[in-house]
Amino acid sequence: MNPLSDNTISGAHARTTLTDTNNRQHFVGEPLQDIPTPGNSAQKHQVVVIGGGPAGSVAATRLAQAGVDVLVLEREQFPRFHIGESLLPNGNRILKEIGVWEKVAAAGFIEKRGAQFTLADRSRTVRNVFAQGWVKGLDMTYQVERARFDEILLRHADSCGAQVWEQCPVTKVTRTTNGWQIEANHAGQAQLINADWVIDASGRHCVMGRAMKLAKSALPYPGRMAVFNHFEHMQRDEGEQAGDVIVLRLEHAWFWAIPISPTVTSVGVVLQKNGGRAKDESWEQLFWRKVKESPFLTQALAQATPLGDYRIESDYSFSHETFAAERCLLVGDAASFIDPVFSSGVYLALESGLLAADQIAAALKKSPSPQRETKLYAAYTHSLKTQIGTMRQLIDAYYDNSACEVFMSPRPTLSLPQAINSVLAGSLKPGFPVRWRLWLFKQICKLQKKRPLVPPIVWQAPDEPMTTTESSVRH
Repeated sequence: MNPLSDNTISGAHARTTLTDTNNRQHFVGEPLQDIPTPGNSAQKHQVVVIGGGPAGSVAATRLAQAGVDVLVLEREQFPRFHIGESLLPNGNRILKEIGVWEKVAAAGFIEKRGAQFTLADRSRTVRNVFAQGWVKGLDMTYQVERARFDEILLRHADSCGAQVWEQCPVTKVTRTTNGWQIEANHAGQAQLINADWVIDASGRHCVMGRAMKLAKSALPYPGRMAVFNHFEHMQRDEGEQAGDVIVLRLEHAWFWAIPISPTVTSVGVVLQKNGGRAKDESWEQLFWRKVKESPFLTQALAQATPLGDYRIESDYSFSHETFAAERCLLVGDAASFIDPVFSSGVYLALESGLLAADQIAAALKKSPSPQRETKLYAAYTHSLKTQIGTMRQLIDAYYDNSACEVFMSPRPTLSLPQAINSVLAGSLKPGFPVRWRLWLFKQICKLQKKRPLVPPIVWQAPDEPMTTTESSVRH
């Protein structure tokens, strides 16, 4: 039996009732009501995409280019702020495939040709130059202002034939015999839409994941949070390295610094939620206390000006057990988000959006078949989970202090740095030459715990929480 869901979404929460419109069995105790079918009161589309971020825009563009009738429902009005400003070179391929690369390249974003991994005092620094990776052709990409980048992608979807509704939050989704019925509020007007397929690109709102009550995998990560802001005139590298993302490791936290314009840098700190925040300490005070643990960051931010309020993201690591079910595919952060440390979020959004669109476009060319759809769900989930799993190997190593020592002390042996470099460039479906080197890297990290093979890292002692008086002197 296949329970179908009737859900009302309110904010981040959903009230869920379950019915099966095929055999009329009722699971919850409320009177079963007939589900409307497409007619004069409802629009009909082959595919509805919930969310207009990178994953949703790529999916909508790809579908429209394939001749599919697709509608995008975006809850906000673009442009809008979003964190996650660093792209990976392998994502360029997808932007080129959907014909938006030239628009992105002409937008004046900062070129990114490498990534620097360093310690608080810069005593060890590893620079991954993408052009030197095992997989060739992944030489560069961009650091982007997400408000502009996301709008470029959404407008491109519109120009390719996708219908786009902004300021259109979804209020209810109902499973029908042949697809989904969606209720939304578009510019103050209630709308009823029927769709054969749905793509959930709603990010952490997880509209369809909540509606279908999809199980989430237990991830072995503590609750983490990020505190961040944009800064004007942070001291930065010059020359080819000027566009590098800098990832700076503390013992129990790490910072990112991403140049997103000639004068503006995105800076954030990631740490455990229970990582020592004082009772009366503000997010701003916590941010600057962690900055003080790094002489390099303290100097680099000495003359910088914060451009807004300090923002926070927390409890962001999660993954659904399956990324597809009931004629619905989850893409981007609506499917899974592991960690921001290697900037894989936007790449996985682009990749999943493209993959979901191709799977649905192929399915629409054939007569409906539960067996084929079940295979589609499994193939889509497997492909995306394989890529996430590749990146997780390096994420897990970076957070482990012993493995981080190996990561921060690369040796040219057997081209291990080149293999890791390719993964960090977004090559997440690597061939055997990279896979066995990743396996070897993991074994070396395990040995480091028992018998150090590289010099241990002497971590800087963290400062005590600042008082309000101390933290307000300068900032």
